[in-house]
Amino acid sequence: MKSVQKANDLILNVAKQSKLEQNMNYEDRWPLLNFRKELMKVRILINMAAINVMTNKLFENFCIMVILANSFTLAQEDPLEVSVSQTSEIVEKVFLALYSAEMIIKILGLGFILNKGSYLRSVWNILDFVIIGSAYLTIMQTPPAADPEAEIDLDAD
Repeated sequence: MKSVQKANDLILNVAKQSKLEQNMNYEDRWPLLNFRKELMKVRILINMAAINVMTNKLFENFCIMVILANSFTLAQEDPLEVSVSQTSEIVEKVFLALYSAEMIIKILGLGFILNKGSYLRSVWNILDFVIIGSAYLTIMQTPPAADPEAEIDLDAD
């Protein structure tokens, strides 16, 4: 009797479809259905690629190495130094680009805020988002360096 019950359970169980299969089988009466399905397919593929990158152990190790390298470079800087060297500005922008890439990959994989388990539903990710956002605000507010060779003619009319 139990073997018959197991066979019936196997027959009655409906296999869960992947997001791509759900997208392919979706139908509605609204216009541009095929176009919308293709856009959704691209979005799903990007999401799957981002999840594959995010869950890879190399990605996690690379992120930790970037954090350690950034900490090392920050430890090498002199906080009392008034002027910032051009090399340190470039290094800061490289680290900001790496942190931004990490954030974008996580947002593409997890979703931004609305999904369950999305990027901004984790306290650590909120901290990362605030730090990266404040770094971009600092870059936008910093005026460009004045050219020391440019002369200002105050006597010109």
